[in-house]
Amino acid sequence: MKANFKPLGIAAAVAAVTAGYAGVVNAQTVAADTETGDLAIVPYYTVLNGYSTGINIINTADQTHAIKVRFRRAEDSMDALDFNVVLSPYDMYTGFISASGDDITFTSNDNSCTAPAMTDGKFTMPSIYRAGAETGYIEIISMGAPDPATANAIDASAKHGSDGVPADCGAVRDNFFADSDGTVKGVLNPNTSYQGAGATLAENQWIAADDALKVSYFIKSDETGVEFGDNAVHVAGFMTDASMTNQQKGVFEGDLQGFDHPDLNGGSPLGMASVNQFAALRNVMGASALINDWSANSNDSIGFTVDTDWVVTYPGQYTMLNLPFYLGNLALGDEDFPCTSPAPSGGIETAGCDFRDIPMTAVFNVYDREEQGITVEDSELVVSPQPPGVTIIDTLDKEVNVIEWGSSPVLGAPEVIRVATPDGANFGWASLTATSSTAKTQAICNYAILGGAAVPVGEGLLPKLPLMTCDSVAGGSAPVAGFVAWQRAFAANPGSNYGRIVEHSRVLS
Repeated sequence: MKANFKPLGIAAAVAAVTAGYAGVVNAQTVAADTETGDLAIVPYYTVLNGYSTGINIINTADQTHAIKVRFRRAEDSMDALDFNVVLSPYDMYTGFISASGDDITFTSNDNSCTAPAMTDGKFTMPSIYRAGAETGYIEIISMGAPDPATANAIDASAKHGSDGVPADCGAVRDNFFADSDGTVKGVLNPNTSYQGAGATLAENQWIAADDALKVSYFIKSDETGVEFGDNAVHVAGFMTDASMTNQQKGVFEGDLQGFDHPDLNGGSPLGMASVNQFAALRNVMGASALINDWSANSNDSIGFTVDTDWVVTYPGQYTMLNLPFYLGNLALGDEDFPCTSPAPSGGIETAGCDFRDIPMTAVFNVYDREEQGITVEDSELVVSPQPPGVTIIDTLDKEVNVIEWGSSPVLGAPEVIRVATPDGANFGWASLTATSSTAKTQAICNYAILGGAAVPVGEGLLPKLPLMTCDSVAGGSAPVAGFVAWQRAFAANPGSNYGRIVEHSRVLS
């Protein structure tokens, strides 16, 4: 076994899958020393307990980038909020997500062009998947860059002037309308979009963008003054071609070139490249174990505590859902859209719903600083603390899981896991080994395409939802990301509170 640390590269994994060696790839590539990529994943965001979560996206290249920013809720990674950002060369975009009354909003005072346009510097999360979206994770994916071999009007439109304002964000947004046929503005196909109108209509040709995104994030509480931050997880070579999609329509309307894509399975299903990428991502981001430290230290005499929360995120599990049936089940119930998990099949007659790795079976090996461990009687789930017994076993049943080790919560997640620690120990380290659910066959689902269009589920209920086929996973572990969040708190002097994030170390089989 060997330890592997990010950043990660997908090109070798794609080659291995093609050659039939899925699951044995070393994730390191030439890009591994750069901490940049064309895909970035922020393992956790929260708007609870006075926290806001900010992102910083830097385009380090001399080419314009179109970027998808997507917030996925913790429970099932449904797309709670997404929008597009177009960054001119060497541009930077910043903003933060927070609670605003009963709403969740993303706020930015940045001048870079977004599609759609912000209202008073904000996007408000739509209601459709708002429930439970106070926490989750973030995907940031390069949709493409204008082809330098052709004339591209968007380069000039997105470029900032001496006043710091792009030349024409309205023209930039033209490129994200639906149903262009080459005579009106919008997306024609994953590689072509149009801006303007009539005699000013201009064509933009798109190619895969460089691995030039540098993404970082912070989680900040104005109430406690604690702030954490780190780099995102960067993946290089994720998109092998452009995937321009519109920001008007989506899968609910039968549009596979809409805002649901690109995602962690790649680009628009109607494209010829950058599709079926989640199998390769499993090789790049899979791990047999995670390692980090923990603390539950407190000194009541001086009112000082050091607490830790682990975040363990399994991004992209939605690619293993038969989404039409999952969404139909959420809306209409199991009778019309059965959310069972039969063996994967290409036929609707046996269509199921859930082929995800989760719930993961998790084994925690917990130690103090003097090499002493703890075990629990009879492999039972427990409420800690517990006396020694056998190895602790638990399950991680969400896409984003939070494990609280200390006496006080750090992130204040709505649902947490507690793990026993060695008797009398206040700090130490732990390893987490997690394996995919054995109650079902893991599979990756893709949309069925016929004649350049999505095949509908059928007449009747939600007829515009397209059909998916689900094929068994051919190796690889569930992609995983996360960190430990440390909080040092002083009851008598909150101004001295501070925190830090340490990314999990990863072990590859």
